[in-house]
Amino acid sequence: MQLMKRIYQLSGEPYGLHPNVYAVLGDDAVVLIDCGTNHVDLKVIDQNLLEWGLSEYPVSQLLLTHSHFDHSGNAHIFSKRGSEIVAGCSDAEGIECGDERITYYSYNDTYITCKVDRKVSEGDVIQAAGLEFEVLHVPGHSRGSMAYRLRIDGKTVLFTGDALMAGPNGKAKLGVAVGADYDPALYLESLKRLSRVEADAVLGGHFHPCLRNANFLLKNGYRTGLFELRTLTTPITPHV
Repeated sequence: MQLMKRIYQLSGEPYGLHPNVYAVLGDDAVVLIDCGTNHVDLKVIDQNLLEWGLSEYPVSQLLLTHSHFDHSGNAHIFSKRGSEIVAGCSDAEGIECGDERITYYSYNDTYITCKVDRKVSEGDVIQAAGLEFEVLHVPGHSRGSMAYRLRIDGKTVLFTGDALMAGPNGKAKLGVAVGADYDPALYLESLKRLSRVEADAVLGGHFHPCLRNANFLLKNGYRTGLFELRTLTTPITPHV
């Protein structure tokens, strides 16, 4: 499904699948953001690459927003195909060793580890296929969650993974608290920071793409965080 001039959604809710996968067409290659869970997602991803004429280009980079199984499960496939695998420093270790950071305990499947070629941190810039992706560290849903900001064709697009998503009726949705390294205090700080980011579109890890009123979604994400997370981050003062 084509979302913008050079941005496509290859998997996710429109296809009856759980995790969203995006493709950006650069000068001479395709960049993927996240890669789905297993062969079921991979089949749909490959079909859409073919249908939209993107299979003519190599997938030069795979940018992982975080290590969880449903976002990085097919990374080993793209690594074998020659893609550079990119992930946040903290989450990269989980992808390489397959430990609890990939939430293997939530899936009746086998996680196949792979090498992360580039481990990124806050402020890094990824040069890929003539495009520049700015890295934003947004920990909370996982310790090494990353968002990737891309300026393309006069638009600013923010790939947020599970840090912040557009749910039904465009309302802000947060990532679930199933990760072993989930941290509500860090999460709330990340949402506060995202509320100050300007964007024309927010493409999250699940649910719907936000192609209008993206700035409001980012602000509403912080409000949602204050409502859902503050009780988890505020110490309870005992009565004396």
